[in-house]
Amino acid sequence: MKKNLNSFERLIRVLLGLFFLFAAWQFYKSASAQILSVLFAIFSLGEAVTGKCGLMKQMGVHEPNDKYSVAGLGLMGLGAIQAVIAYEWWSAGWEKISSPKFVDGIQGTLGFFAGQNPFPWYKSFLLGFASQNAKAFAYTVEWSQIAIGIVLIVSTLVFLYVSSAAIRRLALIASLIALLGGLLMNANFYLAAGWTGPGARAVNVLMFWVQILLIYVWVKLLAQKEQR
Repeated sequence: MKKNLNSFERLIRVLLGLFFLFAAWQFYKSASAQILSVLFAIFSLGEAVTGKCGLMKQMGVHEPNDKYSVAGLGLMGLGAIQAVIAYEWWSAGWEKISSPKFVDGIQGTLGFFAGQNPFPWYKSFLLGFASQNAKAFAYTVEWSQIAIGIVLIVSTLVFLYVSSAAIRRLALIASLIALLGGLLMNANFYLAAGWTGPGARAVNVLMFWVQILLIYVWVKLLAQKEQR
């Protein structure tokens, strides 16, 4: 592959690489987050040094002075948004599985969320089925968050970097499944904890609608491919 990054793009990758190295050193506490941050920094700095980017090639940029297509920039932007959502899910899940507090304290958590819950039917669910299967419920929540995060980030990278139409289609389908799972979890988190404060409400509402947007775009993209 020929060089296809101009000076500005290479500078951006240097800055990104340095930022993620600093984040691995100062921000992230878990070893896995530090490793991922360092790997991304190395990847970004590698593109800056070589001047080559597979993602830009997928967007039709084969020379440093080639212009980006509007459609390509839009897909890259949506991919970046999905990557952020993926990180949020993975981070939330990792925080839970890396400590026994979540599983050990699930009964108290469910009781707290049921305390002043404004939805009687959901309060019954929390005190009934969820509490009766508390441990299984806790494990399901934490591992579902991890799974959604991993599927979303992997499918994003595959869609943006792989040129095979069949594989990219599978990546879109995997994204849709993970996003639907994310919608279900955000809805449940909103019903359970939305009443506890504006932060809990805002995060879940925001993630819910962003995932709706992504689902809409990926479904439209799949439908267009089928029509062709």
